[in-house]
Amino acid sequence: MLEARSVTAKNSRVPGIVAVEGVSLKARRGEVLGIAGLMGAGRTELLMALFGCYPGTVTGEIRVAGKEVRIESPADAIGHGIGLVTEDRKRTGLILEHTILVNVTLAALPRVSGKYVTEESREISAAERVLRSLRLKAASLFTTVSTLSGGNQQKVVLGKWLLTEPKVLLLDEPTRGIDVGAKQEIYAEIDELARSGLAVVLVSSELPEVLGLSDRVMVMHAGRVTGEFPVDKATPELVMACATGQANQVA
Repeated sequence: MLEARSVTAKNSRVPGIVAVEGVSLKARRGEVLGIAGLMGAGRTELLMALFGCYPGTVTGEIRVAGKEVRIESPADAIGHGIGLVTEDRKRTGLILEHTILVNVTLAALPRVSGKYVTEESREISAAERVLRSLRLKAASLFTTVSTLSGGNQQKVVLGKWLLTEPKVLLLDEPTRGIDVGAKQEIYAEIDELARSGLAVVLVSSELPEVLGLSDRVMVMHAGRVTGEFPVDKATPELVMACATGQANQVA
């Protein structure tokens, strides 16, 4: 469903810095591709490059459902069926001073509202449908997002992308800063999304999370892929060896 070939991302603010170098990957329909690695490995930068929001020069080829696509902005990515749950929900995933309704429908307004004038009744109906499935806990859709718990804020972010009806969902640290109960709910939702046919790409700094949710595991170190294997062969020791640059096991 998603294929990247030789993706390279160079930082325009710091000349000479290559955050991602020659990375290729495939994410298939109905599977979770986990990306492991240490801080600074280039995992977040890779997802940003795939979503068209990396602040620098991106080269390489991206295909969605077998078709080569050009992604130069998040709007391009959304148009091709890609969604991104960002690493920092408060800074880049939500507009904290706005309501749940505004946040959850923002990326899908052309789909859930009028073409030229927003239709609140249609927005409410769509928002209620997706947030009910995520078991959001809030007084109403008009509750300000900043007042929600971390877990419920993350459900709003996830709901926002589900409303776009994506083919591919990129998840960057989807359970960071939320409690254990909310984590379990997010895990169940990721599993259900894959079962429904989405291709899910998961970045997490928690190795048990990657190993517990993924069908395949890709490991990055210093901007490069240093390992890739099915999850049943991805032992913690092997993943950490690849993550620290001590091993290279790319098929």
